[in-house]
Amino acid sequence: MAFGSILLAILGIGLLIFLHEGGHFIAARLAGVRVDVFSLGFGPRLGGFHWRGTDFRLSAVPFGGYVMVAGQDPSDRRYPRSESLYSKSVGQRALFWSGGVIMNVLFALIVFPLVFGAGVKFEAPIAGTVPLGSAAWEASIAPGERVVEVAGKPVYSFQNQMIEVALHGNRPVQLLVEATDGEQRELTVQPKFDKETGLYGLGLRPAFDATTAVLKIDEQGPARAAGLKTGDLVLEINGKSPTEPGSISGLGEIAIKVQRDGKELDFTLVPEPSVEDVRPLIGVVSLANRIAGIRPGCGLIERLGLLRGDHVLAIDDLPLLDSQLDRVRTGPAQMRWLVLRNGEELTLTQTASTEERVQIIEHLAFTAEPSLQVMPIEGGAAILAGVQSGDWLQSINGIVLDDWEDLRSTVQEAGDKALEVKLRRPDKSSVLAGLGQPTGKVVELTILPVVTPIPDMGWHLEIAPKMIEIRAESFGEAVKLGTVCSLDLIKQMYVTLKRLVTGEVGAKNLGGIIRISQVSYQAAQRGPSWFWYFLALLSVNLAFVNVLPIPVLDGGHLMFLLIEKVKGSPVSTKVFGYSQVIGLVFVLLLILFVTYNDILRLL
Repeated sequence: MAFGSILLAILGIGLLIFLHEGGHFIAARLAGVRVDVFSLGFGPRLGGFHWRGTDFRLSAVPFGGYVMVAGQDPSDRRYPRSESLYSKSVGQRALFWSGGVIMNVLFALIVFPLVFGAGVKFEAPIAGTVPLGSAAWEASIAPGERVVEVAGKPVYSFQNQMIEVALHGNRPVQLLVEATDGEQRELTVQPKFDKETGLYGLGLRPAFDATTAVLKIDEQGPARAAGLKTGDLVLEINGKSPTEPGSISGLGEIAIKVQRDGKELDFTLVPEPSVEDVRPLIGVVSLANRIAGIRPGCGLIERLGLLRGDHVLAIDDLPLLDSQLDRVRTGPAQMRWLVLRNGEELTLTQTASTEERVQIIEHLAFTAEPSLQVMPIEGGAAILAGVQSGDWLQSINGIVLDDWEDLRSTVQEAGDKALEVKLRRPDKSSVLAGLGQPTGKVVELTILPVVTPIPDMGWHLEIAPKMIEIRAESFGEAVKLGTVCSLDLIKQMYVTLKRLVTGEVGAKNLGGIIRISQVSYQAAQRGPSWFWYFLALLSVNLAFVNVLPIPVLDGGHLMFLLIEKVKGSPVSTKVFGYSQVIGLVFVLLLILFVTYNDILRLL
């Protein structure tokens, strides 16, 4: 299966390259131009054949392909003028340079209607996990709700929803959301920038289908010893759905209910400590005291003037040493917040009723900065050694800590040996008087890390995302869907390039041949409809990139032809030559950059 998918992916990419260069070949022959080389790939010739004066070859470097014709370089005088490209009209040369793009677009316009007629399954645009403080959380989108439209445009997949929101950038976007009971409502959401993806988004995670939770059992391990088999459909883990967080924790006994051959079976297994993934831990997390999200509708928050990004130092003159706000349910009539905003300490005071104090808890979400002001985990090594919430870690074994990575690496290198930790413990006065910096008295403690193995169940649980099938009811609808999809993708790529330039979309989202190969392989595994749909998308992508006005690419040559048409004569040989060198360097640098991105993703 894996080998077949790899082969299919290679053949699919090869087909698109063949079609693109085939467009150039056909256009050249129609214009009476001699074609010297038709190559899939670049570099040294690996093999091929000669037919009617053309060397059809397979080359060593699989980064596309090319067609070499007589007179492509105006200084080429090896063949008669009638067989050379430079002697042809501007229209004929324009047809030659646009031939590949035309073939790629035609391929997409043919394939899209066919696959939509057969039906294509997409990841459903349904909310799975809604992280606290995310744009979706602020808009009160709940797990299980479906995003129907983005800015008035229907969305058909989770990925499509992400792209449509990302293309709006840092602007409020209108959503039509459907609840699990079928009721629809309109929302205005302010997307947030995600550093990991380099995109603006809602922060949603996809929903997974619990009915697809299938086990793949290791050859040896607790799962096999307990009697579980590959292909068992998981119904419950410790009484919870397999998609529900927290169904497995620690090395304790696990009760699992599966369906096998139409029968429900119960098993019990005890995980074994993993011998490969063992890590020393001291049991601390960053103190979550920064406001990550604010839900609208709370008058007290508006009157106080709390903002996203505020670091909360104290509430009602008590230091905020954890993210639990239950204690604000009661307090004085005048609620008092001490926050750090842009390096400046602010005191925010407002009259608050009991109802408003309760309401504010539901309308604020806190997050942790990767700072060294920590909160110990219950039962962990740090809390047993005396570390308190709000302590600032200064050094371990005399090594000064600058950031969270320093802390992690120092603990990992020490292994199970005792750590001499120096920290600063802020008291009430230092928190209220300071600016959230590591002030207070110095405390020295000895922490013995807990070597914590990861539980090994001896299985791999495979759960598919919730899917939705888009199928056209008629040929006309299939053609419409295909055309809309093609035009939509072109628009998305244009806006994406525009936002790359403005910095609203991260350049790390660009992918090269490795990424394309990975996605092609995944598409081949998802079935024929999805594979052909992906090839059609890739074909439109290839057409769009090649038509960009960059020297060396087809679009660059079309640009020079437009200049020639306007000024009545070709650009000088010197200008043309220098532009080709610049274009080639740019393309090579771009290939190196996207390949570097691909390698980082692999690592």
